[in-house]
Amino acid sequence: MPLTGIANENEFYSDHYLDAILTQDLKGVAKEWLETSDEKTPDKALGRLRPDYFRLLDRLKRLDDPAEQLQQQRAFFEQILTILGYQWQPQLKVLDSDHFLPIIAEVTRNNGTQKLWVIEGFNNTSEPLDVLSLTLQNEQYQFAENLEGDTLENSTLEDLLTDHIFAEDNPPRWVILISLDQLVLIDRHKWNASRLLRFDLAQLLEEKDKDSLLAAATLLHRNHTCPADGTALLDTLDENSHRHTYSVSESLKFALREAIKLLGNEAIEYRKTVSKKQVFSSDEQKERGEQEIDPNELKIECLRWVYRLLFVFYIEARPELGYAPMGSDVYREGYSLETLRDLEQTELISTEDESGYYIDTCIRRLFALLWSGYPEEAKQLNLLEPGEFSAQPIHNTFHLPALKSHLFDPKRTKMLNGVKFRNRVLQRVLELMSLSQKGKSRRGRISYAQLGVNQLGEVYEGLLSLSAFFAEEDLYEVKPEKEPDERSELEVGYFVPARRLDEFKKSELVIDPETKKDPRKHEQGKFIFRACGAGPTKKRQLLHAPIFNGMFGEIRPQRVVKR
Repeated sequence: MPLTGIANENEFYSDHYLDAILTQDLKGVAKEWLETSDEKTPDKALGRLRPDYFRLLDRLKRLDDPAEQLQQQRAFFEQILTILGYQWQPQLKVLDSDHFLPIIAEVTRNNGTQKLWVIEGFNNTSEPLDVLSLTLQNEQYQFAENLEGDTLENSTLEDLLTDHIFAEDNPPRWVILISLDQLVLIDRHKWNASRLLRFDLAQLLEEKDKDSLLAAATLLHRNHTCPADGTALLDTLDENSHRHTYSVSESLKFALREAIKLLGNEAIEYRKTVSKKQVFSSDEQKERGEQEIDPNELKIECLRWVYRLLFVFYIEARPELGYAPMGSDVYREGYSLETLRDLEQTELISTEDESGYYIDTCIRRLFALLWSGYPEEAKQLNLLEPGEFSAQPIHNTFHLPALKSHLFDPKRTKMLNGVKFRNRVLQRVLELMSLSQKGKSRRGRISYAQLGVNQLGEVYEGLLSLSAFFAEEDLYEVKPEKEPDERSELEVGYFVPARRLDEFKKSELVIDPETKKDPRKHEQGKFIFRACGAGPTKKRQLLHAPIFNGMFGEIRPQRVVKR
């Protein structure tokens, strides 16, 4: 479950890692704290601040004097920082720009250079405010007597970070912003990408979720941001996040590559057997430089089709994005991709089950609804504002905003618009995109709610780098002699025609994963989608993948940030 009161903005850590893995990685911290304390561990001490916090909020509403409000606020901040291992030390820092900056705690290296600053935000209103939007107030400078020099009053903390703090010759690595509403953890190396962790104090202390309090106390604690020696725990967690992100991305890349290959071959089969159209170019067409079907165009259309599926999985898993009306029973049970996902391992008994087009019809209807919006007459009746939808059914219907993006534009899948995919093929595609890869561990459902936009982009770029071509004759897969027999579909593939097989040793032949003994054969006419290279003995590049951009158009389910 997502951690309560912790916002992972612009993927400070990957969303998948923060939601699914981090809690497990912090169990060692919890155990260590229990062994070295008398039950007053930082996470429990943080939770015990709940009554003090809400009493303070109530008390501040009755105070009119900003100086007294600041004094009351600082007494509470001192409690929090002490729990998190920081020494309360209000002071003024002289910046390289000769401005004075008030901070309330710091951590320095042995040589005196800065590692971390804690900066307070003063919210003297009764409404919660983003700590980054708060400005330095005159009251925050009052503790310094005979102050001579420029202050930074009326500058927002967000601007201070960019224009002053991280512009220093020797800036701190970490900055913690703290206000009555929230704490924000900022890593200088991630600030330019607006990546940060935001901790909602009211939600954390009101809910008192154990995992969330442990995560907050761990991620903000001095011993884990600025340890006396050794590697900071936050850097270790960052490495774990990258590792798990890579693992999930590779798994998804494998699934989508296989899905694209299946759709490409099914499109060829439909065109050949059902439409009775020519598939491959004649010798005369080749001489004229013409192609009946461009394999790279087929690749792009299949990639777009698969990413439509992926995008629908993503928005249905995250109804808060405002696209998919999962609160409507009509949509969820009658149209959603999530319902079709339940067919991923249903046994197809008859030939009619396998060769029918039920799944194809349902998916194409959903794509059409997403492109055009539903109901179309809603705008004419002023039932909807642009981009809005109703999570609850109105008169047994639902609302979908029109997604006028390149991704769902039917004109961009002209080739696939003229084919149909059989149930057995689309069932396999849904299975690939719904379940983790087969392996030693039990297969589990892929949670698209935990996938980050950055991961989806990385997978997309990785798939673009793969090549697409038709086997104009029977091809066999070969490899360098010293490489293992088992090869991943994501590894570079080397292909040679049957007439050249005698040029290769047995140890250079890739074994078919099905038979476990025969050389792996790709029959004439097959659509091949792989990273391709030259054969082991003749270093000739077979083909290159084209660069393609603009698939998503304006659809970017990503938070827009000021910087």
